[in-house]
Amino acid sequence: MTSLPIAGANIVVDRKWPVFAAFVLVYVAVSLAARPHGTAEPQLLPWYAGTALSFALLARLGAGMAPAVIVASLTAAIWRAGGSATAAALAVQTVADVTACLAGAALLRSRIGVMPSFSRVRHVVWFFIAVALTSLLVAMPVLFEAFREGGSLRSSSIAFARQGLATATALLMIAPLLIIGAGSGQRTSRASLVTIETVLQAAALAIMSWEVFGRFVNEEIHFFYLLFLPLGWIATRHGQPGAVLALAVIYLAPLISDWFVPHREQAIIELQIRLIVLASTMLLLGAVVSDRRKTQESMLERQAELAHVQRLNVGWEMASALSHEINQPLTAAMNYTQASLRLIAMPEPDMERTKAAMRKSLEQIERAGQIVHGLRDFMNKGELRLALTDVAEPVGDAMRLVAAEANAGGIRLDIRDVDSLPPVMADKTQLVQILVNLMRNAIQALVAAQMTGTVAVTGSLIDGKVEVAVSDNGPGIDPAVRTRLFEPFITTKSSGMGLGLSISRSIAEAHNGSLSVDYSVTGGTVFRIVLPAAHRVS
Repeated sequence: MTSLPIAGANIVVDRKWPVFAAFVLVYVAVSLAARPHGTAEPQLLPWYAGTALSFALLARLGAGMAPAVIVASLTAAIWRAGGSATAAALAVQTVADVTACLAGAALLRSRIGVMPSFSRVRHVVWFFIAVALTSLLVAMPVLFEAFREGGSLRSSSIAFARQGLATATALLMIAPLLIIGAGSGQRTSRASLVTIETVLQAAALAIMSWEVFGRFVNEEIHFFYLLFLPLGWIATRHGQPGAVLALAVIYLAPLISDWFVPHREQAIIELQIRLIVLASTMLLLGAVVSDRRKTQESMLERQAELAHVQRLNVGWEMASALSHEINQPLTAAMNYTQASLRLIAMPEPDMERTKAAMRKSLEQIERAGQIVHGLRDFMNKGELRLALTDVAEPVGDAMRLVAAEANAGGIRLDIRDVDSLPPVMADKTQLVQILVNLMRNAIQALVAAQMTGTVAVTGSLIDGKVEVAVSDNGPGIDPAVRTRLFEPFITTKSSGMGLGLSISRSIAEAHNGSLSVDYSVTGGTVFRIVLPAAHRVS
């Protein structure tokens, strides 16, 4: 409810009224769009989606929208009957439809909540149960009416089954789209929809629909099961949102073709049974795909958080060494600045020497700034952002971050053949994290063994892939942990977390690459980062 001030008075406007009016109009339009079959009253509407609209509205907005369903159902029934049906018959039909939809929607809301997304198999199974309950209740008056008019058990059962199949088909193929599209968080972005693949999927769906519901709809043998191909393709690529959209489009095909190529009764029953099987299969497949994607996204988020924690831990460990590294350029900058002040204070200032001293002071300050910015970027939390990256950039950043620790331990750092490598599609910060982890491991191994040596970073291009190798001439890795080196919490350090190599391999694999290790017989270790090469577009 909302209040609108008009001429000094507050008029209360119910926000549901626009939904109420729109629903009634759409419901009546859908009712008139279905072609009636048979001459007996009430006529069968095999492709009638009104019940699916009512079910979806009540599932989304609750029993408070029941008046809208009653008005829409009664209006559509009167319009279709054209005065030939009695008031009692119309009332019974309306009450049955509304009661069935209320019962099914209430069951669904009680089991999977008011915002069902059908992204889990459990949700879809409960939806199937709600559909079965609703279809059963909608078809019950048909069964009673057939018995009341003296019909045989067989004819009454056939009438019951025809009504139940028609209702279940519409519910399975139309209701999920309306429920998900009305407010679910599962929305496919417009940019991801406009691709060559989706155009091909739409074309395949249109061709198969024409073959099944147009040319061969009344044939004994038609190509119905070809519909599984485009629908399966769409469901596996787009998950549940794509599956429910494709099912709704498929439902429109028999609805339209029935007006141009009237369907025979036997063909209708066969099509509805097969459509129920198709819809059930695709909804389950869509749920599995969506659930798996949500799980993968959650795992990637947790991995990103763990990587950030590990970067923070490494950053704080390097802070003390970096403070010494920063102190040197700042001290030099201060000395150059003091010299400049003395030159300016001379009776005859030497401006050229002053400019040179100030220029050197700026260079030292920029050097300190680069160190601080590099550490800040390294410790910054962020999502995986792939961009065209020159391998030399993350290698240089990692080298500057570990330089202080290497200098303190008397370890030489060496970079070889990285400038000539092609670029890669990578997140620069995460590549720096891998390199810092590997280089610090090598430095700390050499220092712990009281060895002076070299940590080298070497680049090479092998079979179209960029390889960056981090090697050392240290004592190597304990054979007892070699087979489990990349497992979490496996470490040879007394104060290590045992997460660095595990996270580093996960990052490499997230870039469609790999991280492996080789051991030298004479000692030392070589870690190899392999990433697909990218190419610049001129």
